[in-house]
Amino acid sequence: MVVIGAAICVFPLTPASACSVSTTSGLFINTPSGVLMVDGADRNSSVTIRVRLDLPSRAAFDFGFTEAGQYVPVTGKSRVGGTYTFSGGDIIDFTLRYRGADGLFGTYDDSVYRLSDNANPARQHYFAPINPSKSRNPGTTQAYFQDLRLSWDLNQDGKPDARALIEFKDRKSDGMLPATAAVPLPTAAWLFGSGLLGLMATMARPGGAGDRSGL
Repeated sequence: MVVIGAAICVFPLTPASACSVSTTSGLFINTPSGVLMVDGADRNSSVTIRVRLDLPSRAAFDFGFTEAGQYVPVTGKSRVGGTYTFSGGDIIDFTLRYRGADGLFGTYDDSVYRLSDNANPARQHYFAPINPSKSRNPGTTQAYFQDLRLSWDLNQDGKPDARALIEFKDRKSDGMLPATAAVPLPTAAWLFGSGLLGLMATMARPGGAGDRSGL
């Protein structure tokens, strides 16, 4: 089971430079990326998060995730905590939402800050690594992580003012990875696919292997 504790404080969106730094104990990501949920080798197959918010105007924000273009709240209004269960292998686009000037969630003037946003993505700090032999779904050959700290600089003053801490409830072997780093398209598969496309294009051209107009 996975638990997320989040402390969120609140920035406008501007382009951010791609950046990732890996250390022996953690991984820092500053590029748009969802979070890959890894189910560890424990007795259950679910990954459960718990979110706790802590910010000056907490009633103006909630925290959840975006799925198929729809925002799904995990917390709401002045409720500072919430839980949600995912499956191992799910890629989650965690999202911070501001209710806007009308004071209502789910209306036209809401502002949402997704991890997948190309402009000003949240900084992701993964720490507390887990041995990859503990992973079950999906299996991974690289260390994954128990904890994730998200931070946003919503007012662009160089200081993080929105934070979310994601951690696991039972401290078993469930974990997380940045989705872009965890599930790249294998080089061989890409080359094979591009080779097929090139062959098809050649055959389709006049005079190509597939052109029988002169027969």
